[in-house]
Parts: sequence; structure tokens; C-alpha cells
Amino acid sequence: MEEKVIKAALEELKIHSFRFTMEDLARRLHMSKSSIYKVMASKEELVHRILDYIMEIFNRELEKAVGMSVDKRLDAFINSYTKAFQFFEHGVYNDLQMSYPQEWERWENFRQTQVENVMSLLAEGVEQGVLRPMNKAVVQRCLLVMSSSLADMNFLRENDLTYSKAIAAMRDWMFYGLLREPAGAPAK
Repeated sequence: MEEKVIKAALEELKIHSFRFTMEDLARRLHMSKSSIYKVMASKEELVHRILDYIMEIFNRELEKAVGMSVDKRLDAFINSYTKAFQFFEHGVYNDLQMSYPQEWERWENFRQTQVENVMSLLAEGVEQGVLRPMNKAVVQRCLLVMSSSLADMNFLRENDLTYSKAIAAMRDWMFYGLLREPAGAPAK
């Protein structure tokens, strides 16, 4: 029943962000609010469990890449990130920060940990010669800033993007470059 409530709450996030009410959730589930409160003691607990659920999705997806090459693990990381973080496409990130600051801080810690994991993966790629050397401090800062700033609803709306599409575009230029042909490469 807990997972059913969480999945219904995720659907409400798509419509109302974290501004959905327990009444909205009860309507979606065709049950009474008191029945929901037997599963989740409060909306704060529900928000906490929603974030746990999203983090679990991310971790499950990443586990599939264990043992793969660095480039495949990087790609799997971005795909996992996009799949898990799809719920942040409707102003959720800002609402989380404003309405649930403790949960937002917990989320930020998780996000920063994931950026550190990417940095370790990039370092491994450099060490193996799969990736070229880079200024790690700049890359880390870019990843942290971009992953949060791309969630800005005004930016997404103005550019007719979803968060997933913005992250995919970031991945494309950040990991595959902007040049059509690498510098010094022979013309085809």
C-alpha cells in the first residue's frame, strides 16, 4: 500500500508539484484521507518517502552498470539520472526547497554525492586513457550548477524543454563535445 501511495503522489507531483494536498491524493487513490494517514503519518513523511523512492530508482538503475567500461557506466549514470530525476520537471525542485527545507537539504546531499561519484568515474576514465585530462574542479562545479539550474521552470518553458531533454543536451555537449570533428582530425 505504501508504494501505491508513493506512486500516486508522484503523479500528483506532475500536476501540482509539492503543492498537492492529501485531499488531491485521496481523490486520485479513491480512498479517504484517514486511510492515507494510516499509511503515511503526515505529508512530511510522504515527501521523505517520495525522495527515498526516487533515490532507490536511481540506485537500482545504476546497479545495472556495475562491471561495465567507464564510457558505458557514464552513459548509464546519465540515463539513470534522467530516469530518476524526471519527477523534477514541474517546479518540484523549487517547491521542495521552499516548502520542505530539510528534505531539500537531504536531496542536495544526495545530488552532490552523485556528482562526486561521476567525478570518480571521470578520474578513472582519465587514468585508463579513455578520457582526456580535465580540470576536475571546473567539471565538478559545472555538473553541480547545471544539474540544479536546468531545473528552472522558466528556463525550461521558455526553451520548450523538459528537465530530461535539458540533461540529455548537457550530456551531449559535455561528454561528446561541440566540435563536429576533433581538432587536428583529418577531414572525411
